[in-house]
Amino acid sequence: MVLVSSAQPANAAAWHKGSPKAFIGTWKTDGYHAYKFTNTKITVYGKGGGTSKAMYKYLGHKKYTVKYKVQGYHYKETFTYVNSHKLKGHGFNLTR
Repeated sequence: MVLVSSAQPANAAAWHKGSPKAFIGTWKTDGYHAYKFTNTKITVYGKGGGTSKAMYKYLGHKKYTVKYKVQGYHYKETFTYVNSHKLKGHGFNLTR
């Protein structure tokens, strides 16, 4: 008996289009809007902000890298998902 499968294994190290499902929504820091994640885009608020298509990579242990391009500049930020109300960035905390 010969079994043939065309299914590809999931690659956790690959870049995925959009935002992680757990991130979708508006996140604040110090009471001000900082980021808004949707299924396909990220909006960055504040000086130099804007909206861009997003891509993410799961790094393991609830840690993600999100990359996007705003106003001609490319960004890569790492976030740790703490719970449904808290994200940790590099040097800052975000809440819903």
